[in-house]
Amino acid sequence: MIEAPMDWTLLIDPAALAIVGLGSLAIAWIQNGFGAIREAIGGLRRLLTVSRDGERSRLARLIVEDIVDRRGVACADRGPQTCPFTHEASRLMSDETSYAGFSRAISNLLDRHIAQRQRTVRVWNDIADAAPALGMLGTVVGLVQMFAVMQSSQGIGLAMALCLLTSLYGLVLAHLVAGPLARRLELVSAIEAEWQEQTASRMLALARREYPDGTDHGRVLDLKKGALAGVAQAS
Repeated sequence: MIEAPMDWTLLIDPAALAIVGLGSLAIAWIQNGFGAIREAIGGLRRLLTVSRDGERSRLARLIVEDIVDRRGVACADRGPQTCPFTHEASRLMSDETSYAGFSRAISNLLDRHIAQRQRTVRVWNDIADAAPALGMLGTVVGLVQMFAVMQSSQGIGLAMALCLLTSLYGLVLAHLVAGPLARRLELVSAIEAEWQEQTASRMLALARREYPDGTDHGRVLDLKKGALAGVAQAS
């Protein structure tokens, strides 16, 4: 006897999906805010680009170092924009007027990126935590509906399906989607933090060479102009 193939459409229930999926997003939104939800969704892009971001940062940093060596820190922001972090760091180098100010700005930039990565991971962890609870909530709602129609067989099947599917969706969302994404984003964050700290250290070393602590852009430019004027007079 040949068994009929399983009808996978039976596993799709819009009501159960709404309870678990939208409910988990709503809880994460209440806990973290809309901005964090947007960052969490946008942060998934890093899963695809993490292997290239570090190399892009290294190449962009080398170009910035060459520009600064030839033209000074005032031109640091003329480097490529292929790596947003390196471009932001070079822009800060161009805007700040002292090594101490640039050091504080780089520290703040690193802190902002760390906080952003932490928010992204926290959102996915919150979704993973909320999904099973909302699955149980859907199960309770389905049981209430089932007991409400116990006098007749009509509606019992739909209520029972809601009971089981919400629990299924909650487990899938928590353990096969949100949980693994949070863990993967933690690993990606560690890789990002490593190359960003390396980039920041190299940029700080470059800035220390260009203007020692207490020397600003204006004084550097004045010294260069004075030197050029002296050379012109001597010739």
